[in-house]
Amino acid sequence: MLIVAEHSRVSEKGPRATTWPPHYVRSLSLAIPAILLGFQISGWVFAVMALQQGRVDFRALYTGGYIVRSGNAHLLYDYSSQLSFENSLVSPRSVTIPFDHLPYEALFFAPFSFLQFKTAYFAFLFVNLVVLALSILSIRRWTPTLNCIYSWLTPVIMAVFLPTAVALMQGQDSVLLLACLTAVFAALESGGDLTAGAVLSLGMFKFQIVLPIALLFLLWKRWRFIMGFSASTIALLVASFALTGKQAARAYFGLLMSMSVGLHSAADQVRLGVSPSAMPNLRGLVIGLLGHKAPSPWEQGVIVLLSVAVMVAAYLRGLHWPVRGKLLVAIVAATLVSYHSLFHDMAILLLPMLVLLNECIAAIPAGPPAQRNVAASAALLFISPVLFCFAPGSFFIEGLATCSFFYALLGWNRRSPVPSSVLAAGGIC
Repeated sequence: MLIVAEHSRVSEKGPRATTWPPHYVRSLSLAIPAILLGFQISGWVFAVMALQQGRVDFRALYTGGYIVRSGNAHLLYDYSSQLSFENSLVSPRSVTIPFDHLPYEALFFAPFSFLQFKTAYFAFLFVNLVVLALSILSIRRWTPTLNCIYSWLTPVIMAVFLPTAVALMQGQDSVLLLACLTAVFAALESGGDLTAGAVLSLGMFKFQIVLPIALLFLLWKRWRFIMGFSASTIALLVASFALTGKQAARAYFGLLMSMSVGLHSAADQVRLGVSPSAMPNLRGLVIGLLGHKAPSPWEQGVIVLLSVAVMVAAYLRGLHWPVRGKLLVAIVAATLVSYHSLFHDMAILLLPMLVLLNECIAAIPAGPPAQRNVAASAALLFISPVLFCFAPGSFFIEGLATCSFFYALLGWNRRSPVPSSVLAAGGIC
């Protein structure tokens, strides 16, 4: 049962009551998703064209699955071998986006490699849609206020959020990570820290995001969570490199280094499919704003210092939040400090964005400023990915929206609820 805010305004003719939500909240809830849907429809047209040429990210995951299934797991991180397999299985290209995830994920994609590439693409698209639908059903339980505005609002927001759409178009695995984090959130809600930690480890295919989350839970001394995470992660790592062997493990480490601190030239960026200035994180902001005018060690130093600052701030704020709220803070912080984060990876922000928007939107227009700031920054975060449609090479600017959302969270004291003067028992949804 949700108590709906009822606000009053006083005019010259006397008081006039208006019920929550304000008319402009309802109007924006209709207009913004409709506009984003228009961008998404045009995006699908280009995605189908790219699929015909084999120029979608799924080709790397598909090829990784084939390499493992065909008994060539030791070549999983050999660039020339990946390129050769991709050219024979998908379509000829002079460069490739290498498979850069832990080996255990290749096992997940191995069954898809029994199918022809385009058939496999649509099969994985179906899997992604099912996983997204399950995530929607879960998250909708935690958004009663948004459901009160429109019963369909939460599913539509999740469906038209552009990073989610791009993950579907490209055949990426970001929707799987969103589902994993949603399951972690549900486990924490029911008090299952051990289970939550074990489930989080399943997302280690994007360890650059998962490890900062785990680190924060370690700092918060959630020992059962860390026990579950550590045990499951060790098992995955042992199984992964038992599959590929020591030589592949060394090749994997070299690949990661070449995609991070060893990424020095534009030719390297093209060859590895990595463009830091298109990353909506601290790395993208620093490199994009400095424009490579500073020496690389200086850039790396600034990135490290900012990342430490974000993690310390997340740790201090999370101390005052309930355990499932800690996860939301950790997801936003991890998105910022992740050294390798692309447009589609922003799909995981749906969980903190929707849950916290649901908690704070009732403060509009006359509630506590801190909660209004959270609601406004969440709305900005929802809209800001449209920048990718106009300036994909400068998408690092979107990182400012994520920073704004994180800053708003730092300024909100969860122990201060919306006052009773704002939440009046004037209506029930």
